[in-house]
Amino acid sequence: MGTKQTITLGLDIGGTKLKAIALQGNTEILKEISIPSLADQGPESVRKAVREAVESFKSAQIPFQAVGIGCAGSVDSARGIVRNSPNFAHWSQINIREWIEADFQLPACVENDAKCAVFAEWKAGAGRGYENLVLLTLGTGIGGGLILGGNLYRGSTGTAGELGHLTIHADGLPCPCGNQGCFERYCSATAVKLQARGISPKEVFSKAAIIPEYQRIIDTFIKNFQVGLVGIANVFDPECILLGGAVTDGLALYLDQITAWVKAHAFPAVAANLSIKTTQFKNLSGSLGAALLAQEL
Repeated sequence: MGTKQTITLGLDIGGTKLKAIALQGNTEILKEISIPSLADQGPESVRKAVREAVESFKSAQIPFQAVGIGCAGSVDSARGIVRNSPNFAHWSQINIREWIEADFQLPACVENDAKCAVFAEWKAGAGRGYENLVLLTLGTGIGGGLILGGNLYRGSTGTAGELGHLTIHADGLPCPCGNQGCFERYCSATAVKLQARGISPKEVFSKAAIIPEYQRIIDTFIKNFQVGLVGIANVFDPECILLGGAVTDGLALYLDQITAWVKAHAFPAVAANLSIKTTQFKNLSGSLGAALLAQEL
C-alpha cells in the first residue's frame, strides 16, 4: 500500500462516541460519521458499533483496503490488543484487530489515540517536517504522543508517551493510576473543573478577566504546566511540542508567555531549537491518524 489512491478507514473509539472517516491519500476525507460507541456496555457492544461504522462505508460503496482504530488506554499495537481503557467498561485484553479481520476479512491496526493524533499531525498537520515531535492532548486527562528520530515511538510495551503521569509534585494529589502528583492532576480539563467547583475550563478561561478566582486557577495551572513542559523538553529534545485537546483553546492566549518561560528554563541548546504550537486537526486527529497508520499496513 501507500500509493496516493489508497483508501483506508480510521475509527476513533471514545467513551461516548465513535468517530470514523474514509481517507484517500494523506488528506482527502471522502466521508465522515459519528455514532454512539456504547463503550459503557462492554466489548460486545463496542464491536457492534465498530461493525455498524464499517458497514456504513461499505454501503456508501467506498472501496477501502484497511482499517485503523484508535482508542484511549493501554494498547499493545503489535498484537492489536487493547489491554484496558479508562473509557471502556468490563474491558481486559480485547483483540480489536481480530474483530476487523473476522468480520470483514481486512487488514487492521490498533493504536492509542494520542499516538494516532501525533502521527496525523506529523504526516499531514502542524508537525510536518519535524524529526522529533511531542504532542500533548489536554482533555479529561493528559495524553501524549512521540515522534523520535523520524519514527512513531512506542516503547517496549507500546506504553511510551504517558506524559500525563509524569510526577510534577512529589507529595501531590493522588492519581487513579496509583501514583501521586501526576501532571494531569494539575493541568487537565478535569483538574480545572475540580478547582472551579464544576465550572467548565472554557468558562474559566473566558471569564478570568472579570473573576479573580478564575484567574488564580489559570495562573496556578500555567505554573504547573510550564514545569511539566520544561521536563518534557529536556528529556526528549524535540523541535516542537504540539498542544491539543479541550483545554488548548483557552491556553492559546497564554502561549507566548508559556513559550518564553519554557525557553528560559530548559537547557539552552534545547530551548534554541524549540517551538510550542497548537495542533491543526483538533477532534479529527484520532481518526485521521488511525487511517494514516492503516495506510502503512
